[in-house]
Amino acid sequence: MEKKVLSIHSTVCDARKVQERSLAAYERIEIHTALLLVSRETRPLLDQYQVELSAAHVLELEADAKIASVNGKVHLNPGQTTPDQTVLMVNGNLDIAPGSEEVLKSYACIIVNGAVSCPESMVPLLSTAQVNGTIEAYPDSCIRLKRRVILDHSFHLRAKQDAFYYAARQITALAPDIRWDVLAEKHVRFATRTLLLAEGQAETAIPLFDDQTDIVLLPDGCAYVDDDAVLDEALIQQYGRKLYVAGNLVAGKDSAPWLEQVSYLHVTGDLLVARELVDALKAIHPVYNRLRVVAGTLVSGKANVIVDRAMLEAAEDGLSLFDCVNVTFREDVPAGLIQERLADLEDCVNVTCSLEQRTAVELAAHDVVQIVDTHEEEEDTGSPTGNVVKAASYVL
Repeated sequence: MEKKVLSIHSTVCDARKVQERSLAAYERIEIHTALLLVSRETRPLLDQYQVELSAAHVLELEADAKIASVNGKVHLNPGQTTPDQTVLMVNGNLDIAPGSEEVLKSYACIIVNGAVSCPESMVPLLSTAQVNGTIEAYPDSCIRLKRRVILDHSFHLRAKQDAFYYAARQITALAPDIRWDVLAEKHVRFATRTLLLAEGQAETAIPLFDDQTDIVLLPDGCAYVDDDAVLDEALIQQYGRKLYVAGNLVAGKDSAPWLEQVSYLHVTGDLLVARELVDALKAIHPVYNRLRVVAGTLVSGKANVIVDRAMLEAAEDGLSLFDCVNVTFREDVPAGLIQERLADLEDCVNVTCSLEQRTAVELAAHDVVQIVDTHEEEEDTGSPTGNVVKAASYVL
């Protein structure tokens, strides 16, 4: 009988107890894994047979060692118990609390596919860990806040005497009634990567932050918008005329009356603006990452968009599609109508259309991951002589 090919795709492949007869049963074994576990006995066996290995890490362990694989966030805290000879594999973020030195040392190995946060004094203990990502070290003596935190008028009431507060990414302090004077009297100090601060509070607030903080001064009365937004009546009513948008902002042709009311605008992401509003926008001197001029009707940030004939016919000034995941063109939409009305198709992931529509779609496409024909035949990747195994964890 013809031998088959075994193809393994896994996060962890455990080959610590593999038998020679199992390896000999296949013409070839392909292992694609983040972590391959072998024992002293099985490591040479893999070299003797047709084993093609693609592994980020190969670790030799005793056969009875435990494997703890976690997808998501893991917290290590003082006093946690760990079984002997345990390997911790985290596909996500690992947060190590102060005083967790013994817990950290108790693991046989730690592998993190993501970020690690820990006190500065514990960074040397990570020398034996395998971190495929970043290590964020925070001051040992600090009180950690959220990675991005907004200070309000009551923070001085909760602040502890002589406290050192740390926020990994950003502190937003735009409220007009933050009592910096009381915080100074309590000898409170802050550390963060970026501080968003109202100009009128700069003199009393800045001395409380360390020298490495990047300070962004914003006009008094500026509001913080913590997400992508659309410039409309609801946005102005909720946040006012001075806006700091932590994301993208869409200003379509219907935004004209609301743009007239904006006196300050700072957008950390992309500013998508209708072509007819460009001059009015430039008059307020906005700050942004990238300006994207949009023609006609805008559809942005949608997971699924179906473009039919009615949508294109209604978009008399053109249709622009930005930052959408799946865009599908109905087969009954004429290619000529697409070419006439589709003004822009940008930063979308999957675009599906018929072969007849493809040329018209490609003319409007920019930075699209893939364009697939409706009747494109799927490639047959199966093989009668091969077995494919896909699993988070696989024991060989």
